[in-house]
Amino acid sequence: MAKKNDKRHIAQMTLPLIYDEKEVKKYAKQHWNVTFARQRKVSVYAKRIMANVMAMIKEDDSDLRPYYQMHISDVVPSTEIEFYTKVKKAFDELTDLKWLIEDIETKYFAFRHLLDTTKTLKNDGFECAYKDGMITIVLNPALKPYFIELAHYSIYELKHYMHFSSWYSLRMFELLSAFKDTGIWWVSIDEFRQLMDCEKKYPLSKDLLKYTLTEPLLELESTDLAFTYDPVFDMYSHGRGRKPVIALEFRLKKATPKNVPQEWFEFSDEHKSVLLRLRTWKVSDPNIIRYAKAIGMERANKLLYEWQLKGKEIQDKAKYCNAVWVRVGKAAMDG
Repeated sequence: MAKKNDKRHIAQMTLPLIYDEKEVKKYAKQHWNVTFARQRKVSVYAKRIMANVMAMIKEDDSDLRPYYQMHISDVVPSTEIEFYTKVKKAFDELTDLKWLIEDIETKYFAFRHLLDTTKTLKNDGFECAYKDGMITIVLNPALKPYFIELAHYSIYELKHYMHFSSWYSLRMFELLSAFKDTGIWWVSIDEFRQLMDCEKKYPLSKDLLKYTLTEPLLELESTDLAFTYDPVFDMYSHGRGRKPVIALEFRLKKATPKNVPQEWFEFSDEHKSVLLRLRTWKVSDPNIIRYAKAIGMERANKLLYEWQLKGKEIQDKAKYCNAVWVRVGKAAMDG
């Protein structure tokens, strides 16, 4: 399915398309382990491709699709020149990306490539490729737990994400999206270096902050994740001169909402149903906001079913249901 008025689509693909603009949601959902993993700096086009893929994964998907497709204009604006070269570079970067799966306690580790490049059009009917204006992505099935039926995740809005011109802006948008509820993120300077792929760059803290945060401060200003930050200094350092920076404290400019954000209702019909039923059982919006992500959709549905079975036994819905919801939420967060 080609976008109208985009001349980069010349011929109809032979690959049976499953591309549908209506399937691409307004929001992408990303596993916390992915958000807070060490990510190698890649082009903004590679990041946009993966954001589109995550936005096409539905809430009720039980498995990865054989492949995901998007139009070139979803990644590279039609006004940009050398789009072919840029998409080719993005594919090269994504093909080279691998994830480390590790269990420190059992001393186990394994590497998994992000994309499955073993599929071919001739043998399988699809493959990771670009042709006739369409981008086709095949995810590695071994990474299914990081894309399907997520229990712990953050959500970010695509309409802003797709217009950022800096990898650092994209990265900060992902990271700060995990702190919408609290509005505060405290991170050590060493961990921040890792998250921003700067372990071997900018040894001086002032340079690190200048080159990683100047663009995000500007580009995120018009979004709901506009932020400020303050360096945290080591006040116990005995050296001369300025105290070394040991951490950063980020604060979102917009206050934590007292009501469930409208975007939560729009994420999927199942989300909307659960949220409305929680309100029917008098679970307060602040409690929903604080614990919904930790509890997850499956557990929330089980709680609602249990309350329905109890029925009239629950005399004070607000008191009982909030107490249970908070207890389960805290247990999930501690676990």
